[in-house]
Amino acid sequence: MGLLTNLLLFPLMGPVHGVAFIARQVQEAAEAGLLDEDQVQAELLSLSMQHAAGDISDADYEAYETELLDILDAMRIYRESMMEPELWETEE
Repeated sequence: MGLLTNLLLFPLMGPVHGVAFIARQVQEAAEAGLLDEDQVQAELLSLSMQHAAGDISDADYEAYETELLDILDAMRIYRESMMEPELWETEE
């Protein structure tokens, strides 16, 4: 589109582009939060400290630890699946 067309359509398309930009930013922030391994590792450390202090039982500790380790595994698998497809291709 030309400059004149962009200027004429701005009142209609400006808000659409603004909402799309905000949606992309929200999606990126959500993905970053979902893939924060440091947060899960901090929770594992906290869980270990609570168990050592006797605040939680052995059964609860094992259940929570298994859940957190499964989350870490899922994060790593997802991250690997998001790698660039070009890296998977082999040269012929």
